[in-house]
Amino acid sequence: MPLFDRILIVDWSGAGQPVTGKNSLWACLARREGDGHAIEWIENFSTRHVFMQRLNTVVASAVTRGERLLCGFDFAFGYPAGTAERLTGKSDWRTLWRRIASEIEDGPDNRNNRFEVASRWNATHFAGEPRFWGRPHQHVYPDLSDRKPAAPQTAPLAFRKSELFAKGAKSIWQLSYNGSVGSQTLLGIARLSRFLDESHYCDQVAVWPFETGFSASFEKPVVFAEIYPSLFPLAASDEVKDAVQVRTVAEAFSRFDADGRLSALLARPPMLSDEEVTASTTEEGWVLGIGHRALEFAGGDTPLWPAGHLPHKGGERTAACADLASDVPNSSMTSGTSFSDSAVVAEAATRHTPLSPLVGEMSQRDRGGYSA
Repeated sequence: MPLFDRILIVDWSGAGQPVTGKNSLWACLARREGDGHAIEWIENFSTRHVFMQRLNTVVASAVTRGERLLCGFDFAFGYPAGTAERLTGKSDWRTLWRRIASEIEDGPDNRNNRFEVASRWNATHFAGEPRFWGRPHQHVYPDLSDRKPAAPQTAPLAFRKSELFAKGAKSIWQLSYNGSVGSQTLLGIARLSRFLDESHYCDQVAVWPFETGFSASFEKPVVFAEIYPSLFPLAASDEVKDAVQVRTVAEAFSRFDADGRLSALLARPPMLSDEEVTASTTEEGWVLGIGHRALEFAGGDTPLWPAGHLPHKGGERTAACADLASDVPNSSMTSGTSFSDSAVVAEAATRHTPLSPLVGEMSQRDRGGYSA
């Protein structure tokens, strides 16, 4: 039996002014119809403020109708283990979300202070070993560099466990330049945190896997989850890529829900240790679908992972997963090496072939991955 009546997929934006079209905020709502599904709408939102009004309407409608709703957002729901302790004194995702929401200012016109906050936190919480990096070249912030710092050797590290399995994933600490997700994460967490504290329907929402565990048994009708749209290949189209992407993911998850795979994707990723499960459900979060690659062969027409790309400008990407693994202290990528327990996930990530970067994916200042 399907878990959800409607699925909302959101391609978030870290824009600093109202913007539409390419690289702006897009969303798609799919509804279940019998054994199939239909796209209810695809819309481009000029600001995060306008989208949040729509989100409240969608959630309200689901609750009023007695429907179940999955909302997938393509920004990180957590930071590498140890971040919450540094910033709040508690290893707790909700405390960190509220701390972010208390300091991030994000106006109705998308103007925000994310770079100022990151600079301040580098100085006060990561003195001598900055984590946040990347900024507009025309602006200078005292403790926020436009260059990538050395890979941290103590917690919090550069990547969460889930990102070691997402090909091409950028470090959450990167706030600017092509492919970065850091700005979207700060702004997205701030918005969702305020929604959970202020919406009339906040008590009807559960955040996966923080409040649900790795489970498909939900007491609340609305579930928020982190997604990674690049897990899905896109059909060739003349449409804006973001529009194609939200529709593709909404349709894929709808099909997964109909045939039972979505329930399996919400379950515990099989390669995680008990300690890693605890970190994921209390602080780091997880990406819906990561770690369940085998399910793409379970009777589906939509794979969970892109098939890959031919090399673009600059040729094939060098071992991206090796770069990720280098962020794990005491790990080695040489053949025949026995990995320590702390590097098991990084080692596992190298068993999948990395993708080539898309044209223009990396700027001159961003070489991708951390080097030890």
